[in-house]
Amino acid sequence: MYASPRCTKPLIRKEWRTLSVDERQSYTKAVLCLGNRQKAASISGIPGLRTRYDDFQGVHSIQTPYIHWVGHFILWHRYYIAAYEAALREVCGYRGAQPYWNWTIDNASGRDMIDWPVFNNHSGFGGNGPYVDGENLFGIPERRGGGCVPRGPFAYPSWTVNLGPGASLAYNPRCLKRDFSRPIMEWATNELVNWVMNVSRYEDFAYRLENVPVFTVPNVHGAGHFGVGGALGDLGDVYASPGDPLFYIHHSTLDRMLWRWQQRDLPRRLFDIGGPTIPFDYQNLQGPNITLGFQIGLGDLAPTVTLGEIMNLQGDILCYDYEG
Repeated sequence: MYASPRCTKPLIRKEWRTLSVDERQSYTKAVLCLGNRQKAASISGIPGLRTRYDDFQGVHSIQTPYIHWVGHFILWHRYYIAAYEAALREVCGYRGAQPYWNWTIDNASGRDMIDWPVFNNHSGFGGNGPYVDGENLFGIPERRGGGCVPRGPFAYPSWTVNLGPGASLAYNPRCLKRDFSRPIMEWATNELVNWVMNVSRYEDFAYRLENVPVFTVPNVHGAGHFGVGGALGDLGDVYASPGDPLFYIHHSTLDRMLWRWQQRDLPRRLFDIGGPTIPFDYQNLQGPNITLGFQIGLGDLAPTVTLGEIMNLQGDILCYDYEG
């Protein structure tokens, strides 16, 4: 009823642990391809970038001040992930869909983070870095790493994070770092997911999904970033966080939350929209709310679209769904 005639065979995004070992390795192989200059050279025109993977990290870095704590946060990332998924398939020959990572399952398992399937060295993304002392500006509790990820497909030198830290777009190849914080990761629970989902307006959903950027108030978005990235890891760097490939399976989970929220009352919620255009301007003291006509773009990576064009996962622009 809601699918566009253009979307006849939607890709089905699956939870990471439901993929076979071969499927997981096919995905990580495609990600490694995007990070290979010979196979996937940069097309963005941003100085300092070498690979197509860098392009995605660079576009996120440039737009970071405008795409967080705004009404279009989750929708910008929806489009961004879809463009990334398309690059994996079109540039690197990946035949599957973008997976997502349901961290609530891991948190409920009672297992140590390092034993979670997503951090497996053979069929996952590798685990934590060794503990190193370092500045902990935000007071991340019980941080357990901070060093280079030692094993797995994204260990150095097979994988390098080329941009950052912070907003820098200069070519700066280095190892991927993680800094697990179990207390932060424990925010990612079914109870908190249900709290985010238990609203009737998109504007309220979007606010709860990001919540306030402090480490005394739990939020599911921050759980994935700082539970894995901690104080010294790349996933905890608001600008350069896409340097860790876990970024994309984490944000796919957030996108799945939005789609599941929309589906609870699809006729009404399919095009429900709201939230500030300017970060933190929830009282609209500096600008208006977003509308369906509000435009977002990804530079040279994908055409500019309106939010109205990407509200539907099976519309004229997007064509995918979630399993589970």
